[in-house]
Amino acid sequence: MSLIDRIEVSTFDLPVENFAHNYDDDTYGGSFTYAPGVTSPRQVLMVQVFTEDGLEGNYAFWSVSAAVPQAVSAARVAVGHRWHEREAIFRAVRRAARPAHSYGLSFLDVALWDLAAKAQNVSLTQLLGGDRTEVSAYASCHNGDVLGNLSDQDAVADFFLSLQEKGFRGFKMHSWHKGDKWQEAANVANMREKLGERVELMLDPACVFDSLSDAIFVGKACEESGFRWYEDPIRPTGLGAFQHRKLREALNIPILQTEHVAGPEAKADFLLAGGTDLLRVDVHYDLGITGALKTIHFGESLGVTTEMHAPSPVHRHLIAAMQQTTLYEVANVSPAGLDPSPEIYTNYSDHVDSISATGTLAVPTGPGVGVEYDFEKLLPLRSFHEIVKAG
Repeated sequence: MSLIDRIEVSTFDLPVENFAHNYDDDTYGGSFTYAPGVTSPRQVLMVQVFTEDGLEGNYAFWSVSAAVPQAVSAARVAVGHRWHEREAIFRAVRRAARPAHSYGLSFLDVALWDLAAKAQNVSLTQLLGGDRTEVSAYASCHNGDVLGNLSDQDAVADFFLSLQEKGFRGFKMHSWHKGDKWQEAANVANMREKLGERVELMLDPACVFDSLSDAIFVGKACEESGFRWYEDPIRPTGLGAFQHRKLREALNIPILQTEHVAGPEAKADFLLAGGTDLLRVDVHYDLGITGALKTIHFGESLGVTTEMHAPSPVHRHLIAAMQQTTLYEVANVSPAGLDPSPEIYTNYSDHVDSISATGTLAVPTGPGVGVEYDFEKLLPLRSFHEIVKAG
């Protein structure tokens, strides 16, 4: 195997219309909320890996906190290694990044897997041993707000009904930011009534409830309405296994946690401590494909399903290769925003209009991750570029 000769780390500031970080009210606490007429920059991070014999692997998606300097640091570790040495790079970067979590490693790791699949001229699904060519998808909406974007339960139901007409057969609500248990419980019942009995429904309050009792109250509503799962209801940010075990004991509905519990070891501990029924993983938060696979395979050995968090072409491949059947999340859509992924591709989209009539989305079939980046669009928006070379 040839050596990694150089790694390029770039960021691009994509304009996002009608949304901005809201610091005017502690209810929102800086969340990205509806802001009609406002255009805000949102950062995309790209990592490109090049070998001495001309192989190349790429990955780009929305950046996450602290990922850019971490990606540069991870690149400095990786250059000079043979390109297949993902586990060695994984171990070295994680230790070098302590005590922080290395989000930058996540992007580098995906680029290395992309390179490995391209070297064999197979798709990522094929490299992982998968056989599915499409994945069942559900739509999950932005947090509701009182700013004109999903401001009440009727607006939520109407929006999901419009997506149902396009082909979606599953829907997840992200709660209103204020965490009113009465409003949340009423919305749960309304979703079931308006969307029908044979539709998969989920609720993700996104950590809005200050008390376990409020979370249980709304969880009971989900239980009574036959929701598929109940996800991340409790502050602060879904990290405590003990309080979520108490939630599980009080309810008869699967609890989905570990979106904010980063890395395979911490997720395993959380599950074994009784804090969740289902596991959550995201390649951007959980150390790339290598980290995600460790969690997925751990869960499979116990008969526990791992649900992928949010959209990404990589997540389609991972779902296509899993033993268990899980759902692909087209996350954070609303009437004001119908494509949750960065519009950086020439051959891929997560726009709600891309759903099939049977509620599925195609898994990319080209070599590697199978996407092509629109560099003609991206390069004029580049805000950071560093080349890390071997030696």
